Amino acid sequence: MYTFSALGRQWIFVRAAGLGLGIWLLGGLVADAATVSDITDRAIVVGGTTGPINFTLSNFDPKQTIRTVAANITSGNGQAYEAPGTRILQGLQPDVVMIQEFNVNSNNSTDLRNWVNSTFGSEFSYFRENSGAIPNGVISRWPIVSSGSWDDTTISDRGFAWARIDIPGDKNLWVVSVHLKASSGEASQRQSQAQQLVTYIRANVPADDYLLLGGDFNTYSTSESCLTTLSALLTTAAPYPVDQAGDADTNASRGEHYDWVIAESELDGLETPVKIGTLSFANGLVFDSRGFSPLSSVSPVLSTDSGVTGMQHMAVVRAFAVPALELLTVTASSSNPSLVPNANIVVGGSGVSRTVTVTPVANQTGTATITVTGGDGFSTASDTFAVTVNPVTPVGSTFAGAYPGKSMTDIAPNGLSYLANYGFGGSEGVAPTLPMMDSSDPIKLKLIVVARTDDLIVLGGETSTDLASGWSTSGVAVDPSTDASPVPANTARKVISVDRSGSKRFLRATITR
Repeated sequence: MYTFSALGRQWIFVRAAGLGLGIWLLGGLVADAATVSDITDRAIVVGGTTGPINFTLSNFDPKQTIRTVAANITSGNGQAYEAPGTRILQGLQPDVVMIQEFNVNSNNSTDLRNWVNSTFGSEFSYFRENSGAIPNGVISRWPIVSSGSWDDTTISDRGFAWARIDIPGDKNLWVVSVHLKASSGEASQRQSQAQQLVTYIRANVPADDYLLLGGDFNTYSTSESCLTTLSALLTTAAPYPVDQAGDADTNASRGEHYDWVIAESELDGLETPVKIGTLSFANGLVFDSRGFSPLSSVSPVLSTDSGVTGMQHMAVVRAFAVPALELLTVTASSSNPSLVPNANIVVGGSGVSRTVTVTPVANQTGTATITVTGGDGFSTASDTFAVTVNPVTPVGSTFAGAYPGKSMTDIAPNGLSYLANYGFGGSEGVAPTLPMMDSSDPIKLKLIVVARTDDLIVLGGETSTDLASGWSTSGVAVDPSTDASPVPANTARKVISVDRSGSKRFLRATITR
């Protein structure tokens, strides 16, 4: 069998057994590779900055995995969270919990906050219903931006706790934590509760947001009428979460399917395996510590935790991977940190539209290759471009002869040629370069000169447009250059400057011995 890709489709060639012919089968679409758009090379002069340069990221698919848990795992005689249920939640490491019988110690705000902090982390938010003996609640890694409890008119000791969560991505996640009426003879009441939930959801949850409903449904069949009612808005069909032995039942005796995590169709379509250590559960997990292995992957859970006296049910875990463009990362690096340190490369923008700004080190010349890399946690792609920093381009400058009465060609190889070359910034055997005029300074004109240390530099600033007239040194200054470019031995690089005020428009330097 042979494969190749063309025009975004994959073709497979299959040769029939015993025959010298074959057929081409059209396969599924092949995802386009992630790319960073081409950034062209840039050339600037000393002191310049390049950017911000626009570029685009394409075919990346960043996702945020959200691990969710339905938890009616209180124990003891008080239907409260004790050490076993707490350890199970710590070991499962959920991002979002639909919790039932949300009782902790005295149930004051300090007790609840401390329990959430120690069980999940101080960054987690939570909501707990204010009334009822066994209230429902929602706990979230991400901010809960609004929350409340919808009244369950069929029962007095809890309602339907809901929370709107600002998860990564451009949609909110609405979570509803429920605890339907128990006992096999109460299917009609559970049906009434489901009808209320459908009404509340339709009236309050935007169609474009994600919706997740979970908790203790106390159902005795996967076709019970309350599930049929909820299926108008949520996906209740198999496959269901199971334990490592393939058992989907969740009550304490592992004989009934009481507990559920169900999502509306869009979110349900984003289900991803629950991964714990090296284990992967394609359709979610019913967690029973008595049969889970290896238990070390859910520390600090003890093997007996799911079977302690008064333990209500098993926790149910499902995971979803939602698009989250803000998780797209962009980094940049330099091949020549002495010219462009990585810290001098600034990436801006957001999402797929980004910018990069490069600022070379002051007074340095050369070339650096900049590599820009995008990543989404699964794929990476890069683009490179060169930034070349050139000396300041000569503009509008005049320069008198290095030696009065002599031209460069008149100077014999008696040492004067070296002086002249050095005076112009050259070296033996290398053509001299003209002095450079920096016109970028808004206040001063600047002339950069390289001369031997024992040469005399005579300066002048022209005060009129008549270059044949006298040169004035009024206002002209000379300073050692901060330019770190190398110069020949026994020479110095100096900057001659004059204010742009008045009519001074030219600079001159005469080097004599």
